[in-house]
Amino acid sequence: MPVNLFFVPHQDDEALTFGAGIRNHLNAGDECHVILYTDGSSSNVVRQLNGEAKSSMHRKVLNPEREGYSPLDRVDLVRYRNDEFLRSCLALGLPVENVHFVQRLQDGTTTVEDCEQLIGEYTDRYRGARVKTFTNLGGNHRDHANMGTAALQLFRQGKIADLRLYVEPYNLRQAKKAYRGLQIHKEKPAIHGECVVASLSEYKKWNPALEQFAIGYHSVRKEIDAAIANPVSYYHKPYEPA
Repeated sequence: MPVNLFFVPHQDDEALTFGAGIRNHLNAGDECHVILYTDGSSSNVVRQLNGEAKSSMHRKVLNPEREGYSPLDRVDLVRYRNDEFLRSCLALGLPVENVHFVQRLQDGTTTVEDCEQLIGEYTDRYRGARVKTFTNLGGNHRDHANMGTAALQLFRQGKIADLRLYVEPYNLRQAKKAYRGLQIHKEKPAIHGECVVASLSEYKKWNPALEQFAIGYHSVRKEIDAAIANPVSYYHKPYEPA
């Protein structure tokens, strides 16, 4: 059974960018592991939830007391984001033991060296595994691009045999412009596409009584809605340096 390692920087990326890809591998009977490698603590959504900024979901300034919850600190934010992430992964169809919370890095502070080390740890554990992560093209978020750069370097050194670099739907045009002639592959779930939609929908759940705060939806509302309407993943294979 082929083993696939998906390196995911932030809670919601597994559904937004990798969702269709993960589901297709599961449909084929592959083993898939999702490795979350930052804590997600830097998100400014906490200001929206604490009533310090207008909620992008509710289109008003929230009052935590009136909504029935206490203001959140950064520890709360990480815990609730992790809960969204786990629910999303389970909705995709991943076994709970294949969801890995590494999170020794704070989002926004990753380096290529950190990412190389993490990839090495997991490819040592799962010998011959295929590696999937973000492209480093298109000027995307440093936590995305650093993992892509690290994976490419390891591939070129012969330490990864099979690599796919996924492109965020909102970064598609910029990635194509960054490398002329880049071939982008598009994949939609052949079956069980509803699992990808269910995965994305976990980030929209608002029920403070159940400690569900729709953090992902507050952060990237338009992107989640677009992905629910069209659950698709884009990726390219390793390219030669320009």
